[in-house]
Amino acid sequence: MTYAQPLVLFFTIVALVGLLRLGRCKRSLPAVLGMLGIVLLSWPPVDWLLSRPLETRYPLRPFRASAPFQAIVVLSSAIDSPRYRRPFPIPDTNTYERCELAAWIYKKSPSVPVLACGGPDAADHEPGSVMMREMLRRAGVPAAMIWTEERSRSTHENAFFGSEILRKNGIRTIALVVDAKSMLRAEACFRKQGIAVTPAPCGFREFGRLSEEFFPSWKAISRNEVTLHETAGLAWYWLRGWI
Repeated sequence: MTYAQPLVLFFTIVALVGLLRLGRCKRSLPAVLGMLGIVLLSWPPVDWLLSRPLETRYPLRPFRASAPFQAIVVLSSAIDSPRYRRPFPIPDTNTYERCELAAWIYKKSPSVPVLACGGPDAADHEPGSVMMREMLRRAGVPAAMIWTEERSRSTHENAFFGSEILRKNGIRTIALVVDAKSMLRAEACFRKQGIAVTPAPCGFREFGRLSEEFFPSWKAISRNEVTLHETAGLAWYWLRGWI
């Protein structure tokens, strides 16, 4: 279950209860609140506004290193597990975009290694970093310059296990590649491990066509899900002392 699903269900129930009560009384507040909650959760301008605290600290421009770095670290996102008619895993859009950016940065700094972080999924399929290694190789990064961290199942573990590999190779400064919304938490995790980070964010929330941004949509709900996940993650990681 995602973070957004309970909210959609809650607002739907509130709206339905309010509509059913309209026949018995004149109070329409529950119905209005329920429908307003659904609209706000699925309205693109709201999801854009909620994403600002996570994204605005990072400049919306092609990556420019503010300081020298010794390695590029790219974190995996979701991996779609093998299926009966497709007996091999495939990366989601976020993982693909992250690997493409990491390869692009490598071409600007070809002497530094690229560390792909990502372990197996809940079903213990092939680690995400193994697939990312092949994606990076296809994008032009030599195989000898690609390292993999294959144990992690969370951002905290990305940083914990990834930092072990970095320290063993004498690396203390990195360019970190992850989505803009996820960067704050990921950056803090690596800094907690004593690694200096130059953020290299991707996947910014940008406004599209008016027809896409004016009407409520499932895309807005999906983007709000990511925002809720990152906000809750920041609070949880702070309580655990991971950031």
